[in-house]
Amino acid sequence: MPSDHDLVNFSETHELNYVLRKVGKNQTEANRSKLVTMGDELKSKLNKRIVNHKEFFDYVNTQLHRLQ
Repeated sequence: MPSDHDLVNFSETHELNYVLRKVGKNQTEANRSKLVTMGDELKSKLNKRIVNHKEFFDYVNTQLHRLQ
């Protein structure tokens, strides 16, 4: 089981802001909301309840056009 540090917590603003900083996008409420949606999409796609940072970053990098 991965540690909590390796997993994305979509209810934590600072974690979502970290993702946005890492991909060079604005830290706005709209972008954080889109990340939560992307997290739900990825969990559904992978048939998982939780995703790790690598899985999520890989997915977000394919969806950059959705963020400002």
